[in-house]
Amino acid sequence: MSSSSSFSQSSASRLHLPQVITMDGPSASGKGTLSRRLAKELGYIYVDSGAMYRTLAWWVLRQGISLEAPLSDAGQTAVNAQLRRWKAEMKVVEGQAWLHVDGYFPAKEIRGDAVEHAVPVIAQISKVRDWMVARQRECVNLGPLVMEGRDIGTVVFPLAPVKFFLEADESERQKRIEGRGGNTSAARRDHMDSTRKKGALIPALDAIRINNTGQTPDETYDVMLRHVRERLGRA
Repeated sequence: MSSSSSFSQSSASRLHLPQVITMDGPSASGKGTLSRRLAKELGYIYVDSGAMYRTLAWWVLRQGISLEAPLSDAGQTAVNAQLRRWKAEMKVVEGQAWLHVDGYFPAKEIRGDAVEHAVPVIAQISKVRDWMVARQRECVNLGPLVMEGRDIGTVVFPLAPVKFFLEADESERQKRIEGRGGNTSAARRDHMDSTRKKGALIPALDAIRINNTGQTPDETYDVMLRHVRERLGRA
């Protein structure tokens, strides 16, 4: 998938089909764990849209470009230039679609602290979001999807038949972040994601909202699976 490819009308016409389940929500709301589990259960392809932004952030940092907030105009120009230069392609590996650069998926590198702090900065850039949305929409060509992120049900696939928005109290999400060894501020990330001009973190009007504060992953998953079966008629 090149950065110059467009989202075709034929792809757009398929967005209403039961091929896409969206999963939005803030950091540490359980999107990743539950999306992967649901995709495996249904035989769908799992897509972590956040990993796509992380991969770009990793690549940009490797080029020696600073990604500190607020990002200067020169910084944005430098990032946009990388969108034209890097050789990135979505590839499916064991039922999961990842953005590979020059054939390589930096699975460990994109989970480091430097990338963690850079992601909300790079996600503010309009051209970056346009590029990512186009690549995410093209994923329908890979097969049926469960895609997680922050604007999947509102921007990427607004006509998806099943949309989830997962939530949890900020204090609990912060504990989850720290419990897995992270040092990101849930409040900082929430603020940056919910106030950006493009692709802001907000639930779709028709999203199924689930607050999983105090719930086990199994309890949340059971609720989600019930909704999927009701919406898609799967046994």
